Parts: sequence; C-alpha cells; structure tokens
Amino acid sequence: MDIDGVKTTIRAGSRAAKAGAKILEQAASEAAEADALARVTIHDSEHEYAQKALDGMAGLAREVEVTLRRFTAAVEHADAYVRALG
Repeated sequence: MDIDGVKTTIRAGSRAAKAGAKILEQAASEAAEADALARVTIHDSEHEYAQKALDGMAGLAREVEVTLRRFTAAVEHADAYVRALG
C-alpha cells in the first residue's frame, strides 16, 4: 500500500469514528429521556431494584461520556497523523 492508500484508509477510519460518535450521541439522548421518565416514575419507590436501575442509568451516562471522548481523540489523532504524512 502506498502513502495515498494509507491516508485514504485513515480518513475512512476517521469518518467511521465520527459516524459512531453521532450514533452514540443519538442513543445517549434517547437514554437520557428514558432516565428522566424512570426517575419521575419511581421517584418515591423504596424497592431495591428501583435504585439499582437508577444507578445503572447513571453509570450508562458516564460510559457514554468516556466513549465520546475516545471517539473524539481517535479522530483528532487520525487527522494529525494524516497531516504528518503530508
């Protein structure tokens, strides 16, 4: 593979990462809506599984943030590498 092929492959990976981030952002938005509805629905519940569910949703939000940062970093590094290749 020549240098142009390498750059093309890296750019394709960068585009895929951007698309993945967009999909994850959409899913995160829907999950946030579900979280809000769940909190309203079970706000005064004393059932042990209710709190576990809410804790799980909070964990999901943290994982989404971390994954979005990873997508962003991957795109930035890929773009920087392509620039370095010339």
